[in-house]
Amino acid sequence: MIRVGLVGIGAQTKENLLPSLLQIPEIQIVAACDVSLERAEEVKGYVRDVQVFKDVATMINIMGPDALVLACPPQAHRDISLMAIERGIHVFVEKPPCFTLNELKDMIDAAARKRVVTGVGLNFRFARPVQHLRKIAASEKFGRTMHVQINHYAGKPRAPMWGLSSTLRSFLLAQTIHSIDLTTAFGKDEHVTDVHSTVQHGTDAMLARIDITFSSGRSASILTGSMFPYFEFDMKVIGDRSSMLTLDNLWNITLHDAEISSQVVGGDKRWRNAWQPGPLDSGYVRSGYFTELTGFFNAIRSGTRFEADFESMIPTYQVIEQVCAAEVQPGVVATPSSSVTGVQQRSVANG
Repeated sequence: MIRVGLVGIGAQTKENLLPSLLQIPEIQIVAACDVSLERAEEVKGYVRDVQVFKDVATMINIMGPDALVLACPPQAHRDISLMAIERGIHVFVEKPPCFTLNELKDMIDAAARKRVVTGVGLNFRFARPVQHLRKIAASEKFGRTMHVQINHYAGKPRAPMWGLSSTLRSFLLAQTIHSIDLTTAFGKDEHVTDVHSTVQHGTDAMLARIDITFSSGRSASILTGSMFPYFEFDMKVIGDRSSMLTLDNLWNITLHDAEISSQVVGGDKRWRNAWQPGPLDSGYVRSGYFTELTGFFNAIRSGTRFEADFESMIPTYQVIEQVCAAEVQPGVVATPSSSVTGVQQRSVANG
């Protein structure tokens, strides 16, 4: 049994994380913490014997949890994670885990020193359609992935968040972090070698194009921004055997295969093999929340790394830093080794 403390009892915890945790076997939620004790008390509607707190340090001292699950602003994720790690507590934080690459490296170093398991909530990566798409792309028949193309449309945020001064950094951390992370999920032991980006500003919104090259030669492109009237997420994965996978709005997958086309319907037709989640699939499995949390706790039990741990976020934060640096100095292409500190907002680690 893994004893878990929840920190930050807002909409994300109540609507997605807590319901998923309640479905995972051998998990005991022993404590809930929020600056609003009234919000923390709401957890008692799901877990009768849970203890509630307003201060994280007090919760840790009294309850001694094995792991924390956090859904807070990034400055709290950073500070509370560092405090918990020093006490040997495993930590899972919702995205984003922190503001900058330098902060992320500090968190990685602390976790390595204390040998704790870390995790970042990136439910897009663990959504059932994306998991299925990744499985197809990893097959020998599909071939080596050459390019990943993502259209990630959003209408917010259109102003700085979490005390930051940069709307661009806020948007990248709040939205595009999912897309950048997914471009890294189709390669193994790769690192970012080049990033080119352009950012266009409208009246109160932005449009960004990000092109990424990896050490294997694989490339990725992302079109994103807050200049859209609605949310939409589409993805294409291109293999070196004239195969292409498309993901429509995190739901429908279509495999276009030139070989099958020539064998079955002739070379002048486009062969499509379609897949989508079943109507009875659990919403939390389909959306990725159950799968990512299950993977995190399995990593704790086995003493292994979780797929989406702090260290796995290094390429994503390298891209974010370079996109922000390019906007500060237009026309200057930052190298992957560049260290851009950005704005750091310190806060009391009280959840």
